[in-house]
Amino acid sequence: MKKSTKSLLKTAGVTAGISAAAGYFFFHEVMHRNARLAEKLGKVINPVPEPVEPPIPDERDVWFQSQKFEELEMINDRNYRLKAYLLKAEKPSDVYVFCSHGYRNCGKGEFNLMAKFYHDKGYNVFLVDHQASGESDGTYIGFGYYEYRDCLKWLDYMLEVFGEDIQIILHGVSMGSATVMLMNGEKLPENVKFTVADCGYTSAYDQFAHNARSMHCPLFPVMNIANAFNRRISGYDFRDANPLEAVAKATKPMLFIHGGKDDFVPTYMAGKLYEACASADKKMLIVEGAAHAESYPTDSVAYEGMINEFIDKYIK
Repeated sequence: MKKSTKSLLKTAGVTAGISAAAGYFFFHEVMHRNARLAEKLGKVINPVPEPVEPPIPDERDVWFQSQKFEELEMINDRNYRLKAYLLKAEKPSDVYVFCSHGYRNCGKGEFNLMAKFYHDKGYNVFLVDHQASGESDGTYIGFGYYEYRDCLKWLDYMLEVFGEDIQIILHGVSMGSATVMLMNGEKLPENVKFTVADCGYTSAYDQFAHNARSMHCPLFPVMNIANAFNRRISGYDFRDANPLEAVAKATKPMLFIHGGKDDFVPTYMAGKLYEACASADKKMLIVEGAAHAESYPTDSVAYEGMINEFIDKYIK
């Protein structure tokens, strides 16, 4: 009997050890800026076929790479140095497009095609690098929880540097979309005229759970352990990064955009966010055939058309 009990305890200990290791591995590989598993996972879930011929360069990207940017920086509440880049309008303009990039991307990487659309309209384009991304400091990605706080601080910076009468459009993609949605859960300055939320998730927990299921990984206990490590090391719970709750407090006009073939952040999340949004003026565009964060290159005409509707209504 004693031998059997010892054997059971040993087995339980090994199982607990394996679960703890798996949980920490999940946390580290998803949250740490230098990890690479998530990048590989994205390629598995959203595989990009090898081109038969070399791709033709997009003229918008060629134009973007030739532009000169003004570099800006600030220190956030966690003493990280954060970087931003300003592409000035050709003629003086009081309109600034605040661009919030996605997971494991950066401001210039996410908006290399879209920037020309806004620039051609005569607007300034303000691109941030979130913590632990691009040229900004930081070790762990916050999935919107810390990023939105930093972006609120960036708004204060913009009002102080560019003037208290500027007009601001918030535009986020993927994690950047979650970030701008979380911003809408707070009292935003009157300068913010509307928000574009492209392929954002309902919560960080929902997103991780979806990806775990896609990998046939059991949520319990791995997710629980990963979340425990995240609370201890990063200082927040996965459920705290909750755009679904934030948009229920939104007062600014909101445009939700999502790819119809998005398997990474599933398309149904856009519907849930749209239904929960409390804004008096909200619209949703599902771009058929678009994978994750590919709505703009897939159908730029429809994408720009929806934004232009909001511009005509809310930008002076």
